[in-house]
Amino acid sequence: MIQITHIRPASGRVAATFAAVVGDLALSGCALVRRDDGFTLSLPRIGSPSRPAPLNAAQLVTLENAAVEALRGASEVPSVPASLRR
Repeated sequence: MIQITHIRPASGRVAATFAAVVGDLALSGCALVRRDDGFTLSLPRIGSPSRPAPLNAAQLVTLENAAVEALRGASEVPSVPASLRR
């Protein structure tokens, strides 16, 4: 299970920062980075000595897709019905 929390949209090359829980591993300080062909993830290093987060390829793809969907949800502005506009 993957859960994205504390997503903060940003401008520039970094599209958003967020925290994620992948299984029983909590990752704070993740970033979704814009590329010409889409997005890529930047994940924090963990432990001492530090090492990459122990995620397999399927988990990385699922985490990236979940982060992109969360960013789209955080960026959407609800539409205001015409009857409420001035």
